[in-house]
Amino acid sequence: MEFQTLGPLQAVHDGQPAYLPTGHKPRLALAVLLARLGRPVPMDVLVEALWADQPPASARRNVHQYISQLRGALGTERIQNAPDGYVVPAGESLDAARFGELSAAAAAALDGGDVEAAARDWRTALDLWRGPAYAEFTAFPPLADEALRLDQQRLAAYEGWAEAELALGRHRQVAGTLETLVAEQPFREFFRGCLMLARYRSGRRAEALDLFRDTRTLLRDELGLEPGPQLRALHEAILRDDERLTRPGRYDFTPEAPAAEPVTVPRQLPADVAGFTGRDAALRELDRMRDREAGPARVAVITGSAGIGKSSLAVHWAHRSAERFPDGQLHVNLHGFDASGPPTNPSQAVRGFLDALGVPSARVPADLAEQAALYRSLLAGRRMLLVLDNARDADQVRPLLPGTAGCMVLVTSRNQLSGLVAAEGARPVSLAVFTAAEARQLITHRLGGTAVEREPRAVRDVIARCGGLPLALAIVAARAAVGSALPLAALAAELADGRDNLDAFSGDDTATDLRAVFSWSYRQLSDGGARMFRLLGLHPGPDVSLAAAASTAGLTVRQARPLLAELTRAHLAVEHGPGRFLLHDLMRAYAAELVAEADPEPDRFTALRRTYDHYLHTANSATLMVYPHRHRIAILPCDEQVTPEVHADRDAAYAWFAAEHAVLLAVIRQAYELGCDGHTWQLAWTLITYFDRQGHWLDQAATQRTALDAALRSGDVTGQAHVYHGLGVSSTWLERYDEAQQHYDSAMALFAQAGDAASQANTLLALTWLGERTSRYADAYTYAERAYQLHRATGDRSGQAKALNTMGWFQTLRGDHAAAITACAEALALHEEVGDLAGQWETWDSLGHAHLHLGNHEQAVLGFGNALVLVRQTRDRYWEAFILDHLADAHEALGETGTAGGLWRDALRIMEELAHPDAERIRAKLDTDAAPA
Repeated sequence: MEFQTLGPLQAVHDGQPAYLPTGHKPRLALAVLLARLGRPVPMDVLVEALWADQPPASARRNVHQYISQLRGALGTERIQNAPDGYVVPAGESLDAARFGELSAAAAAALDGGDVEAAARDWRTALDLWRGPAYAEFTAFPPLADEALRLDQQRLAAYEGWAEAELALGRHRQVAGTLETLVAEQPFREFFRGCLMLARYRSGRRAEALDLFRDTRTLLRDELGLEPGPQLRALHEAILRDDERLTRPGRYDFTPEAPAAEPVTVPRQLPADVAGFTGRDAALRELDRMRDREAGPARVAVITGSAGIGKSSLAVHWAHRSAERFPDGQLHVNLHGFDASGPPTNPSQAVRGFLDALGVPSARVPADLAEQAALYRSLLAGRRMLLVLDNARDADQVRPLLPGTAGCMVLVTSRNQLSGLVAAEGARPVSLAVFTAAEARQLITHRLGGTAVEREPRAVRDVIARCGGLPLALAIVAARAAVGSALPLAALAAELADGRDNLDAFSGDDTATDLRAVFSWSYRQLSDGGARMFRLLGLHPGPDVSLAAAASTAGLTVRQARPLLAELTRAHLAVEHGPGRFLLHDLMRAYAAELVAEADPEPDRFTALRRTYDHYLHTANSATLMVYPHRHRIAILPCDEQVTPEVHADRDAAYAWFAAEHAVLLAVIRQAYELGCDGHTWQLAWTLITYFDRQGHWLDQAATQRTALDAALRSGDVTGQAHVYHGLGVSSTWLERYDEAQQHYDSAMALFAQAGDAASQANTLLALTWLGERTSRYADAYTYAERAYQLHRATGDRSGQAKALNTMGWFQTLRGDHAAAITACAEALALHEEVGDLAGQWETWDSLGHAHLHLGNHEQAVLGFGNALVLVRQTRDRYWEAFILDHLADAHEALGETGTAGGLWRDALRIMEELAHPDAERIRAKLDTDAAPA
């Protein structure tokens, strides 16, 4: 029996259609099983496929019934049981699998020079298709992706078949099929190239050139793009009647490759561990892995208990081996066991690595799987070292693993991560407590041989009490080094006392109880230093700035600075960057215990409110520095003991957001958990512009969802309205347009209920953007017109200007360029009145477009030239290149190709500095005769 999915679902037995149940659900269940041929399909997957997110209570029982029907028709052996699910065995015949085998054989034959076999196998493979794959089920997500994948393989097979047929000289025979393929797939340039070649070889040179001109017009009008380099190279070869076009065999004309872009080499390793001792066996094992050049990426999983020195070993070895990885070193703390919050999401870690590798935000996909694929592509062929510190589980690590030889990964974790060992071939490096000799070596290095030899019994007692735990030993040694007047014997006695008083060693596993060890340093702090340490236990982390710590404690920055310096000297905190402090997760847990014991609950809550006030007001000032004319909200009042940070300029505001990104996510989460709903949704509101412009749309969506929960819980209608607006923005970026429309509709309804006309107008302008993304220009213009009326009624001159420019823009898109000029001229006057530079250059750009389409080329040059002057004042490099490109278009229209070429080169230089994908589009313009380099 053969199952057929390349068209309507059917089974064929001895050349005749076999009976299948007529019900839709059984057929859909069979299709899902066939799409995963040979792989078990869990019951939950089948239930979701059949009923999406609304399964009946009897869903699992119904699935069993459908499988029973299918088995009755096809035979029990063809659908077998699997753990909590079912599987169609891999040995069953499936036309999609046969198609894949034939296509692979054809590709291999073509590469091996057997062109006749390649053409035959591809033709056989394509003849298996009876219609769209899974034709009756493409509306169901589990099968829509598989159908799309198969359809792309079908098109690739047609490309291979066409190439083989052309190589065999059958250009006249394939021309008709290529005409059909070009009509069905107008943007697939390979088909157009094959048809151009077929026409040329058939003596239809003029028609081949006509096809290229049609292609260029189509791509420019529909996508704003130029034909690709291979199609352009073929066009140039036809123009000069290149003899290679008519040679027998495969046609291969590849243009010269552009110069390679500069490669970003990240150096993210933290500072090396001063005085690192011990771990000789582990270091040798890591050296052996490093020296094994062949094979896939090498992964070492360094495991052991808390405080065992996993991170110290990883960082020290990484520094020792950094020169063997010349393409860079990446480091991330995954916070797998941070008591104050959940582990770092893999998407955050991947995004951080993409930023470190120099990927501009515009090129970063929204989906985690696509981000991970881009990340692995960037690492391919490179020799890089990755340190993934403090991982929680294998799932957190897998998206961060490179897929190429040459890289090496160090993972540290308190868990065994046996899944990585079994599935990814990772090598475990397990750390035990220090031996007595290693512990003595550590103390000797820290205190000097004389001090150790003077009190050998005290040294033995300290080592015994610390249980060989490296972190505990390091803290004891630091305590002894700072208080040199205190003999080791006294420290040993204090440790023994601490064991009784603090229950530090009350259990069997003394190596992981550090309360007594931590208490020694804590007891030596001043009252102010002790209070600061305790309050840092309230902060959600992962780190804290000097200013934020000061606000949490209700102090000025000048008062807080010496207290934090005191904590770093006592090794209770680490200043891992200028003005940024980090507590080890065990230290943070200890501080949290202390603050819960020593500080009353009202005091703790007040300190947290000060923390939230600090971030809310600092973030609000930062977002208004970045976007001064943003629609504003009434921010919660700030505690008088809080000193929000001041940003010198727009760049400083962006730098603050980048430094505090992870902290702000943690603060929003903690504020929501503690019931501070106003801070939760307002802080999420302040981050929209930053996330928007930097491409952090997943974080934007996540924080807005938390904000919505907070606003709903508190019954804050105003908050709900603003959050729905924010959700509309994030959903639009993520191309979830139906969701975006629903969110904006909810925002409009709530703003109307509250009588907030200004916010309604702001939401209407956001809806125009959604309208542009979905090509609903008429609706978008209506939204802009309504926004203008509302802004006019409230007297908001800036809002009126934005609305008028938006109206003009959509009039241009709809072809009414004269009306667009009238609207934009009025908008420009208002923008100048309120001093909105960004609004002014946007409006001049709209005017330039309208004049360019009307053929008023000199007016277009004036408009784009004014936009360029203004955009340079805002110091936004991308938009400067954007305007340079438009200005060049206007000069080209005037016939001033030399000036246009110079402007395009300026734009290209900026785009290349930003590593922006638009660089290729501008480079293509420079390659044309209109703008010779």
